[in-house]
Amino acid sequence: MSASTGLVAPFEASTAGPRAAVQIDAGELDDFQRTARLLLGHPLVTPTWPNPKALTAVRRWEVPLRNEFARVLGFRLDVGRSSARLYRRAATTSVHRGAYTRTLRPLGHVACSYLCLVLAALEELGDQTTASRLADAVLRLRSGDDALPVDLTVYAQRRAFVDAVTWLEDRGVLGLRDGGADQWLENDAEGDALYDVDRDCVSRLLVSSPSVLRGVGKAADFLVEPTTPGTEDRPKTLHHRVARRLVEGPIVSYADLGPDELAYVRERRTRLVRDLEQLTGCHVEVRSEGMSLIDASVEPITESKHRFPGGGTVTQAALLWGAALVELAATGDKVVPETATAAGGDAVVDGAGSAASELDSTNGRDLARAERGPSTPAAARSVDAGAADEAWEDIVDRYRPKFSSDYRESPDKLRREVEELLERFGLVFVEGHRLTVHAALARYRPDAGSETNFADPPSVPAAQLFGDDHP
Repeated sequence: MSASTGLVAPFEASTAGPRAAVQIDAGELDDFQRTARLLLGHPLVTPTWPNPKALTAVRRWEVPLRNEFARVLGFRLDVGRSSARLYRRAATTSVHRGAYTRTLRPLGHVACSYLCLVLAALEELGDQTTASRLADAVLRLRSGDDALPVDLTVYAQRRAFVDAVTWLEDRGVLGLRDGGADQWLENDAEGDALYDVDRDCVSRLLVSSPSVLRGVGKAADFLVEPTTPGTEDRPKTLHHRVARRLVEGPIVSYADLGPDELAYVRERRTRLVRDLEQLTGCHVEVRSEGMSLIDASVEPITESKHRFPGGGTVTQAALLWGAALVELAATGDKVVPETATAAGGDAVVDGAGSAASELDSTNGRDLARAERGPSTPAAARSVDAGAADEAWEDIVDRYRPKFSSDYRESPDKLRREVEELLERFGLVFVEGHRLTVHAALARYRPDAGSETNFADPPSVPAAQLFGDDHP
């Protein structure tokens, strides 16, 4: 019996091979896949985060998880004394990924700077510390670096510092023993917070050596996977790049892939889909314009607060407006990114429908079949902003009484948040006087005659949005 995994030795030996997931008994595969989804949504796991049973599950499946994450995505799983972390490398940069506060505010670049400083400060402190000692250590670390403005006498910066500390507190890196960071925030003379420090967790959040930063000049440089010269476009590397795109974004359009990635998908799409479905238990939906990883309905990767569709006025209004935009886009101009033209070659088509048929579909049924052609199908169409505005006003006129009270009084605020939501999922892009509507938006059209409920989430499966909450 393995002390670290709880797996019998013969099975543990077998999982050292490249195809660990297919060797798991069918009766246990669901549990393995739930644990894999948990790590994708919460790459840092502690005894309390994201739930008290999570670390036990990761320990149970440690060996096959490590093998499968490395094989399918090129991710590294590290399991320690009191924590586990999935070290991920993204495929693309995005302004929509990052850490959030308890109230779902983006942590922001200032708070993220404080998060790094706090973690560095924890390395030199003991097994217990206070918020005030952490603040003093942060100021010492930052001393002399004018490129990083730190002034904890300013309330906004104190707020950012507390956001960073409570982010670590929520994940069990800091265990609150007494008081609270909010008392320190309000500059209460008697207020402070006493924390136990989980040094194992801290060590897994601080792993970057100076060599990692060598040659890094912009955020996109972190996406480059180290490879032996001349092997950048080998099948293994291409497999990782395309698979990462699918788990970190709701839509992968063939038009957005480079020539080497497009050729890989054309030749090995079946294996790619099989590997991802075997690891995650999610369904990979394949259309003529691209692919999407559809999140599991039971213990999904993405938390409900970051899912689409979901409940609430913003999501329901986005579904209604999206349906209207799909109707308008059916007669709009096709939008073909330059990458599609550059890629060339035969299109990867499964007969599910081109952009035109997708946007012309009714309740998920295609009115026209895809034409197999020599180029990548257009994945989007443009809509005139004036027509989009009229469609929005019609929705406000019809459904305003059903909006929640704050949006009922301010439909313009609702419009902004609806646009932000659809842009975050890559379904709509606002550019000047035109909107670009992705074909995938047609997937979420409500059934004809169905009643819109602004309180309950719809029954349409959610596309996955990866990485909303990662260290």
